[in-house]
Amino acid sequence: MTKHITVGFDSTPSSTEAALWAAAEGDARGASVKVVSCYDIPIVGETGGAWLTTSVISAIAEGTTRSVDAAKQLIASRYPKLEITTVVSAGPAREVLMDGLEPDDILVVGASSHEGAAGFWLGNTARWATRHAACPVAVVRGAASRGRPDRVVVGTDGSAAAERALLWAADEADLHGCELVVVHGWEYPYIGIDTAGEQARDFTRVDAACVLEKAVESARERCGVNVTGELVEGRVVTDLLDSVRDGDLLVMASSGKGAIVASLLGSTVNSVLEQSSVPVVVVPSGPRH
Repeated sequence: MTKHITVGFDSTPSSTEAALWAAAEGDARGASVKVVSCYDIPIVGETGGAWLTTSVISAIAEGTTRSVDAAKQLIASRYPKLEITTVVSAGPAREVLMDGLEPDDILVVGASSHEGAAGFWLGNTARWATRHAACPVAVVRGAASRGRPDRVVVGTDGSAAAERALLWAADEADLHGCELVVVHGWEYPYIGIDTAGEQARDFTRVDAACVLEKAVESARERCGVNVTGELVEGRVVTDLLDSVRDGDLLVMASSGKGAIVASLLGSTVNSVLEQSSVPVVVVPSGPRH
């Protein structure tokens, strides 16, 4: 049971959305929310060897504190019963955000409207977090703080890592009382025009259907909401994102045996994070070090 949610905040619209998403999730779970904001202390001078004066550094810290306090007030106005704490630090952001995280916690970061390496909040913080955090990481882009997801969509490939993501997604759908959609992608890597090739392709599809059926069954045993399955062939990174609509929450494993995360989801989790217009939760495959 998640009792603590940490969210990164830097005063940008995307980080505000992330903070509100974290607040809605915390309110639904009865969890506390910690809003973390980091500031840089720039080095000045022609050779880059001089630090700013203490008064200037204090002004930077005070400005960051005011921004975080304003974010706290915004959250409190919408969720008055929510326990909210704030942390202002000189960073680095990734270390401050990860400090004290437990496997059952949730880490939330915002992503800007820009794509590519510069698009994520504080550079590569979101990417780094999804690779190293011991807990699920939610990456929020766009207006996503309506309070609850309309649907939870989860990708599966039959691996142990995907099973962890599936169970997390089932619990999330159960928490919000919304539909759970389980998506499994498959691909026959050979071009066969003879009977043997067609039969092999059919067997591949049957195997994929079995993987999906098992995942749907597992989800139905886990939660009491409506669970449906979607079998997708081909470019799953595109098809999966096309199946997600505004208001959904997309859940995926941080690693797998290749069908979802590697070959069919565009080689990395980042492919989905960079293209998704809805919040994405990346569930770790196991304990991190």
